[in-house]
Amino acid sequence: MRLRRTPRPDPALLLLRSVCHELRPPVATLTSLVRALESQPSELRRCELARLAGEHASHAEAVLKQAAAAAAGLAEPADTAVPLHRVLPVVAATVPTDRLAVSVSAGAGRCLVSGRHTRQILLNLLSNAARYSPGEIRLIAAVRRRRLRLTVADQGGLTEDLLHALHRRTPPAGTKGLGLWVVRHLVDAQGGTLRARALSPRGVALEVTLPRRRR
Repeated sequence: MRLRRTPRPDPALLLLRSVCHELRPPVATLTSLVRALESQPSELRRCELARLAGEHASHAEAVLKQAAAAAAGLAEPADTAVPLHRVLPVVAATVPTDRLAVSVSAGAGRCLVSGRHTRQILLNLLSNAARYSPGEIRLIAAVRRRRLRLTVADQGGLTEDLLHALHRRTPPAGTKGLGLWVVRHLVDAQGGTLRARALSPRGVALEVTLPRRRR
């Protein structure tokens, strides 16, 4: 019996699909922030919305620069280490406030992380949770055994599709599962781990564990 060989994905097409996928959350959030900015009467709140909009625009620009470097065969642009508490407000803006609960320990908030990559990881996990599960979403950050643990929990289930997306070696043909594939590679590149676990009485948690950065 002859085994069918799985065709290797076209690198150019994969790059294009990845860029489109990675740009979707920041662009959608940026659109929502600009609309909220137009109708916000509070000057203080307008300043906060404008700052968040600027952060998402900067993230979109970073994704494009990263893609341009990859297309040209150049080294990826240097990423800046920032405290986790600088990243969280930006990624939290992608989920409606009535659906998201954020819990961050003081030690976790001070942990240095890769600014661009941590945004990409959390934007993908939160966007998936908002798209595929109903009800509340929880974002939890804590330090465990000298490693930073980031958890996104929702009301979904630990399905076969989810487990397959977490462990697949090649990118999916479409956009479904592409975000988790990107997350796993970003986590692996930092020497971290990614796992999913079922919650009781229901729900699922995706846990990212990263080594703490020194600078």
